[in-house]
Order: sequence, then C-alpha cells, then structure tokens
Amino acid sequence: MTGRPLRWLFFYDCIYPESVGGVEHRNYELARELGRLGHEVLLSGWAESPAEPHPNVRVQPVARASRRYVARGRRSGIEALTLASQVRRIPLDGVDIVETANIPYLHLPLLARRCRRRRIPLLVTWHEHWGRYWREHRPPGPFSPGMWRLYALCEHWSARFGTQAAAVSRLTADRVSTVRGETVDVIPNGIPFERIRTLAADADATAPPLVYAGRLIPEKRIDLLLDATARLAATETGRKLATERGALLRIIGGGPAEDDLRAHIERENLNAIVDFAGRLPENEDVWRAVAGARLAVQPSAREGFGLFPLEAMAAGVPVVHCRSPNSAVSELVRDGREGWAVDPHAGDLTGLLERLLAEPGELAAASSSAVERAAGYDWRQVAARVIEAGNVLVRRERS
Repeated sequence: MTGRPLRWLFFYDCIYPESVGGVEHRNYELARELGRLGHEVLLSGWAESPAEPHPNVRVQPVARASRRYVARGRRSGIEALTLASQVRRIPLDGVDIVETANIPYLHLPLLARRCRRRRIPLLVTWHEHWGRYWREHRPPGPFSPGMWRLYALCEHWSARFGTQAAAVSRLTADRVSTVRGETVDVIPNGIPFERIRTLAADADATAPPLVYAGRLIPEKRIDLLLDATARLAATETGRKLATERGALLRIIGGGPAEDDLRAHIERENLNAIVDFAGRLPENEDVWRAVAGARLAVQPSAREGFGLFPLEAMAAGVPVVHCRSPNSAVSELVRDGREGWAVDPHAGDLTGLLERLLAEPGELAAASSSAVERAAGYDWRQVAARVIEAGNVLVRRERS
C-alpha cells in the first residue's frame, strides 16, 4: 500500500446484505479489504439503519430501503430519480475520494457536481455498458418500442461524468473509452480466494454434477439450461449420473423469474433431475454448494463481469458458458483451459455437457487451471489496484 490511508465513500442504491446483487456484494467485500488495510470506508445508499459490518467500515444510509426493482428485475426511472435526489444527503465531510457505480446513471451529474465543489475526486466504476442492447432490454409499457433510445442516450450522456472512469471488464472498458475519448482502466471484481478454497474442501461429493448460482432474471437464460438438462437426462451419461447423485442440476438463487422457472420445472416434470435450492442464507453456503459440482454452467446472454463463474473457478469447478457479444465471461474463462464456450442452443449445450461429464481427466485438468487463474482475482490484489487508482486521483486533486 502506498500513501497514507484514505477515507473512502462508496455510493450505490443497494447495500449488502439487504440486497445481494453483484455490485453491492463487490462494494461490501472491497470495503472489508480496504478496512483491513487501515482505510476508512463509508457505504452510503439505501439501508434500514447505520451499521458497522467490518473494522473501519460503516454503513451510512441516505434513505430507507425501498422496493428497488420493477417487473423482470429492472430498476424504474422513478427509483433512479429517487436515488439522484438523495445525493445531497451523502456525508462528504472528511472524505478523500468517492467511488460509485454507473448504475442507475441519473445520480452521476449531481454527484459529480458535489464532488467538484468539494474538490473530491470521483471514480465511476462501470459494470456494464449496453449501447444498442437497450433495444432488447427496453422497459415494459405502451411506449416501450421507442424508449430504448432514451435509455441509451442517458447512458451515453452519463459516461462523461466523474474525475476518472474504470470498468470491471475489458468489454465494458472499451465501450466506455469510446464514449469518453480516453483510456479506461480495467479494475476487475474480486473474490475471497482463500475462504472459498477452504470451504471447497468440505464440498458434498454426491451433489448434482451441474450447478448454476445467481440472480434469476430472464437474461440469465436458465430456461435454456433446464432444456439442456432435460435432454442430458435422456442420455446414458445423464441416466448414470442421476442414479448416482439423484439430480443433475442444482439452481441456487432468487429473483423475478423464480416463479416462472419453478413452473417450467413442474410443467416439464423435471423435479427429479433439478434441485431448486433457492436463495441460500450466506455466501459461504453458496460456495460450499457450488464446490460439490463437476461443472458450473452460466448460460447468460449478458454478463458485465461473471462473479459466479469466478467463484466456481476458485472452488475448482470448471465453467461452461454460452457465447454472447454482451458477456465478459470469456475474459475470465478461457475456452479449453478453465472451461468451455458454447453457442446458446439447448442441443449444443447438451452435447458439450454430456461429453465433458464423461471425461474426468479433462475436467481435472480444467479444474487445476481454474484454481490457478482465480487466485489472481483475490480481493487483496484487486484492492491494491483500487488503492493505487485512488492515490493517483487524490494526489492529482491536491497538486
């Protein structure tokens, strides 16, 4: 660590563990590591009450938590405006640097203005940049067909705010760099590598051979995974594994698509081969459950980073993921090394899973590569990069 300890403020609408999405989980774990290194961290956003989850880390609410997502797990424009209206309440006294996520955009100009007046550098971390993907992700309603352009324009306009921008993947960094007209560094998300490795040692060897963990929203394409699992069950490999382990797939997580997925399982009579675990109480429970699988499967159409694949790699579980121009998983999981990429078709996915599950030697080699690669994303290494970026910004502001 270089320079004196800094006082950081992380501003985001959701705060873990009241909400369990990727950004709030990242903020929570990064704050833990910064606090361990002697920095002071304020997590500011929507929360029920103040808290001190770790040494040198405090939660300072700007408003009480509210319903944060509308249909299909999306924030609404009203909620984005509500968050922006709370920027004035952020406690900036004594803060050296502010970090915020790009999502949900509307808070950025107001936050940039407050930071500029206080001469506090603002680091904006971009977790995704959608561009024309907004056409597919447009909000529901009668004005939906044309609204995607407004959302894309808002995203484009927001990219110019902040003293500096960073991104969690090269995919997003390149997109934001094009808009800002300057280089955008990649500072990835991280994992508590040693904690996951310890828990992996206690994994259940009789767990289902396939696992998915994450938020249950349509973009994750869990229905595709269910279809592939049903096809796998009809193969000799699938029948053998189902006899040995009772189920072929474990689904971990919750979200707006949960009821539809459970209905899909009932409708297609998949209860015998799909273990729908739902949301588990603690991260440690998730890591232990993931570690029992032979393959982690991420069929998602959109991933700004790929936390679940990275956690699976740390647990020694190779990853199968579906190709997509809006997914950064391929930056973590190199095809044929830590895992495999496949086109998003049930038949192709089934064929790959069937082949891999019948090849323990290939899985073992990929498992070793996965652990080795995941070690480079430990929070200690990621925090060092965040601290370096923060020190540069603070020195620049004070010079």
